[in-house]
Amino acid sequence: MTTKQSINLLQAELFPEQPLLTLPRVVGVWLGLFLVMVSWAVATEVNYRQSGAKYDALLIEQQQKQKLAQQLESQLNNRQVSPALMQNLGTIKLVMQHKNALLVKLTDSNETFAGGFVMAMNDLSAMHHKDIRLQTISINANDMSFTGLARNPQAVPAWLAGFKTSRLLSGKAFVQFKLAKNEQNITEFVVSSIANKGKS
Repeated sequence: MTTKQSINLLQAELFPEQPLLTLPRVVGVWLGLFLVMVSWAVATEVNYRQSGAKYDALLIEQQQKQKLAQQLESQLNNRQVSPALMQNLGTIKLVMQHKNALLVKLTDSNETFAGGFVMAMNDLSAMHHKDIRLQTISINANDMSFTGLARNPQAVPAWLAGFKTSRLLSGKAFVQFKLAKNEQNITEFVVSSIANKGKS
């Protein structure tokens, strides 16, 4: 049996208490506070610069508007006409002159008849019928007449039915319609029409 030779006389309550404020803790607190102050100063400086930039921009805009208001007020008092408006007015007058000249040309009976004849020729070309061969075409301001040859009598009414699709030839009333066979047993036809005054 062994005998315990030593006794621990240093109990827990005999240890010295650790101080609450130590140098490392104080230094850490001061460093943290310093970082917070630096961050706050940087944020304040950034906000101040942004506010200053906005203020300068608003000040410049206000000065420009004040200058514009003074110019407009001066023009109103002096009743000055803007050069740009004068240029636009000159352009409008020039366009109106061209439009008036075009209107005079369009209302000229000679010009209108020439244009109508060309339109009629285009329409007749578009309405070409394989069994119809025109020999003479007479068109004036109010009436028109056609003479030609047809392979069969039924081809003539079929060809005339296409007139309703023409802008110029539609709305005509036929006053003469003649079919006859010549010595070669070919159908000759004569069609004459005037503008139908009963239609708009």
